[in-house]
Formats: sequence, C-alpha cells, structure tokens
Amino acid sequence: MLGTIMAANVFFIIIPAHRKLVGAKEAGREPDPTWNARAKQRSVHNNYLTLPVLFAMLSNHFSFVYGHANAWIYLVAFMAIGAWIRHFFNLHHRGRNAWWILASAGAALVVIAVLLRPGSATPAAAGPAPTEAQVLSVLHERCAPCHSETPTEPGFSAPPAGIVLTSAARVEALAPLIEQEAVSSDAMPPGNVTGMTQAERDLLARWIASR
Repeated sequence: MLGTIMAANVFFIIIPAHRKLVGAKEAGREPDPTWNARAKQRSVHNNYLTLPVLFAMLSNHFSFVYGHANAWIYLVAFMAIGAWIRHFFNLHHRGRNAWWILASAGAALVVIAVLLRPGSATPAAAGPAPTEAQVLSVLHERCAPCHSETPTEPGFSAPPAGIVLTSAARVEALAPLIEQEAVSSDAMPPGNVTGMTQAERDLLARWIASR
C-alpha cells in the first residue's frame, strides 16, 4: 500500500508537473507555481515514507513483528518512528543536527523491542503430552502442504527455505522454529491458509513443553 502511494505520487503528480514545467519553458510561458508546489509536497510525502516502506518490505523476515496479535499497532509505531528518523536526516542536510530526535527514536525502538521480545517459555495448554504420531498428523495437515519435498499448496514448487516437516527426525530438529512460528505466534501457516486451529497450536505447545 505504501509503495503504491509513493509510485502514484511520482507517476500522477511529480512527473506530470515536471512535463508541464518543461512544456511551459519551451513555449516561452511562465510556469504555474502550483505545479511545483504540488510536486514538492508529494516528494516530501515520499521522503517521509521511505523508511516505513523499507521496514514493511523487510518485516516478512521477522515473524515476531507481523505475527503479533497487535501487529497493526506496531506497524503504525514503526511508520511514525521511521518518519521521525527521516526528519532528522532532512534537518541534517540543512545543516542542523537534532540529535535528540535520534535519541528519542532509539528509545522508542528499545521500548518496542522489549514489548515484542519472545517469551522465555511457551505456555502449554493443560492436557497430556501428545504422541509423536499426533504431532506429525497436525504438521502433515497444516504445514506439509508447503513444507514437504513436493508441496501441494499452489504457488510452491519447492519447500520454503528448504524446510521439510514430514519426518519425526526433521520435526524434532526444527522444534524451536516450529515453536517460534506456530506456537508463540500465528505467523505460520501464512494467513492460516491451511486452517490450523488453536487446539492444534495448543497440542504443539504441549509437545514443546514435554520435550
């Protein structure tokens, strides 16, 4: 969405304004100052969106951000912090070094990092420890459509990141990753495309706790 806004600013406002400016100069007419004013305004908008867009592009590598129950709040917070940092550099290019802006942005990032930190332990739902067969059954139905040697989920010709969850040995070795992606957060399956239930996540939590 942010990238679309930036591209639209360029293609529908900034470039047309530039063409009108050039056309006026070539025709010997005085350019309309509102063209430049609008183009500059949209350029400033894009300038402040730069770091938020970079964060949004990279965030898919960090499930603790987008898999959080309040992910939208953190996205807004990161966007504000990114624009605030961009403001520091804008002032810096004008010869002003407002270091307090960087300090406050850094403090805000530390606060968010603390709020987003993974728990020290996975709370296991009450109930008996599941059997290996039960764990493999859940992973086979909910995860293996993507994470198998021959994925059946449309759009995947190979297991993402080379992760295969079809054997007990591999599942055991990848238990910390399973905990991070499917128990401590709802990051996997992506968009819960395979319909993993909370009961199944609780089963995985009990398995993690019993290891």
